Amino acid sequence: MIPAQFFLIFIDFIRNIRYNHFVMKIFFRKMKTAFFTPLLILCMLSTCGCQTRLSDPVTVTGYKLNTYVQISSYINVSKSVLNGCLDLCDTYEQLCSRTLESSTLYAVNHHQTDEIPAELGELIATGLDYCRISGGAFDITIGSVSQLWDFTAEQPAVPDAAAIANALQYVDYTKVELTPLENGNYRITMPEGTILDLGAIAKGYIADKIKDYLLAHDITSAMINLGGNVLCVGGKSDSKDFTVGVKKPFTQSNELLLTLNLRDCSVVSSGTYERYFYENDTFYHHILNPATGYPYDNRLTDVTILSAVSLDGDCLSTTCFALGLDDGLALIESLDNIEAVFVTTDGSIYYSSGMSRYLNE
Repeated sequence: MIPAQFFLIFIDFIRNIRYNHFVMKIFFRKMKTAFFTPLLILCMLSTCGCQTRLSDPVTVTGYKLNTYVQISSYINVSKSVLNGCLDLCDTYEQLCSRTLESSTLYAVNHHQTDEIPAELGELIATGLDYCRISGGAFDITIGSVSQLWDFTAEQPAVPDAAAIANALQYVDYTKVELTPLENGNYRITMPEGTILDLGAIAKGYIADKIKDYLLAHDITSAMINLGGNVLCVGGKSDSKDFTVGVKKPFTQSNELLLTLNLRDCSVVSSGTYERYFYENDTFYHHILNPATGYPYDNRLTDVTILSAVSLDGDCLSTTCFALGLDDGLALIESLDNIEAVFVTTDGSIYYSSGMSRYLNE
C-alpha cells in the first residue's frame, strides 16, 4: 500500500511544478523521507530481539584448571564461541598457575622475572587486599606450605613437621610489594623462598573474565561453572532467574543443602569436604592456616558466598572460612551486596541478614 504521505507530496509537487533543478531536488528529498523513513523503521524493528532464547542451552564442557568446567548459553550461539571460554581457561592458567612450569606465576615464584602483566598484578593486588582484611588469616604467600600438602596423591600424607615449620618462615603477605610501571605492567618484589599461591582466588577471577567474553559476544543469558564456582550471566529468561543448588557437605549423592534463585550473581563455596584425607583417624582438609601450616580447625565445614563479582566471592569464601563463624559473619554484614551461608560440623546453618531473598523455598 502506498503511504498517504506520498499523495500529499505528489499533489504539492503538481501544483507548484517548475522544471528547474531546485524544485526537483526538493521533490526527491521529500520522496526519500516518505518512503525510506518507514523502511528504516521497519529494518530497525526487524533487528530488535534478534537473540533467540533457548529452553535447552548450548553447552560445552572440558577438564580445565584441574577441575570440570561447563559453560551453558541460553542464547542461541555457535559452540565455537563457547569453546573460546575453554581457551580462556588455558590462557589464564598460563598466567596464574603455581605448579605449571610454563606459567608467569611460576616464573615469579622462582625469581625468573620481576615484571608481570597488568592482569596478574591486579589479581595479586586483590589477593593482598583480602590478606589485609583478614589480618593474615587468609594469606596468598601460603605457597611454601601448600606445596608440601598433596591432597590429590593416591596416598596423601601429613608432611614432616620440620618441613612445615621451615616453610612457615616464608609466609608473610606484608613482604610482597607491587609497583605499577609506565607500560601498564607491575614490578613485584618478595623475599627469596616466598611462594605465591593464587589457587583460592584464581577461578573467581577467570569466571569474571569469561563473563566479559560472553557479554562481548552478546550472550546475555548463560551459566559458568568452574568446578563448583558458579557465575550466572543475566537470568534464565527475562522473567525467570537461574536456580542454583549448593551441595550438602560430605554427601556422596547429589543431595543439596539449599537452592538459590539468582540473576547476575556468583556462588562460590569453600569447604573441608572438597579435598581431604584421614591419617591415624585424624581428619585433614586443604584449607590451611598460615599461622600453623596445618588445616583450620574451627568447626566450619562450608562457607558459601553470593556476590556480583566472582573474584570477591572466591576471596571471601576462603577468608570467611579462615576467620570462623563469628568473625566471618561480621565481615559479611559489614559489606554491601554480599551474602553468605555458614555450615558448622554439627550441620547447623547460619545465614547473613539478606540471604533469605535468594532462597528457593
